[in-house]
Amino acid sequence: MNISRKNALKSIFGALITLPVFGKKQAEKDFLEFKKEFSEAWKSSLDYTLKLYNQMPEDKFDFRYTPESFSFRTQFVHCLTFNTAQICGRLNIPNPHDAKEKKNGFWKNLTKAELETEIKDFYAWVEKTLFETKPEKLLQLESFAGGKIPIWRLFYALENHIIHHRGQVVCYLRLNDITPIGYIGW
Repeated sequence: MNISRKNALKSIFGALITLPVFGKKQAEKDFLEFKKEFSEAWKSSLDYTLKLYNQMPEDKFDFRYTPESFSFRTQFVHCLTFNTAQICGRLNIPNPHDAKEKKNGFWKNLTKAELETEIKDFYAWVEKTLFETKPEKLLQLESFAGGKIPIWRLFYALENHIIHHRGQVVCYLRLNDITPIGYIGW
């Protein structure tokens, strides 16, 4: 088979032009699938988070296994504040915690019931923010962990962050002779 240089260059050039189009189409397809599954998975995450949260008696909310570790309470506060700051910073939207955090000791002074409300509000806010943000913004690439990802994938990373801290919460429960509820999947 004899291919002229001109035809070979046309084939290579044509392939190079179409690759970004296929890549973009796949990213949009992944994004649409993500939005479909996120809501269900996010509700399950809230359910499991609250089940673990509510297993610890309120008088143990300041328990730490070492002086430098987060308290049980801080495991949850950190997830709320860190993840909210990540979303707000990348989407360039106001942080709903800014006014609260100006109150000295706001997070430390919440009762168990009040912090549970904050957790529920956080989960609702994240889902609302995701679904109200324009797709073009969510498809925008952002720096993350030494690379670039579309903003919508950040929501997976933030859920992973919550999973990490829930794992620590399981250890806190066990260290207080509380058998954690079994894992709840999607």
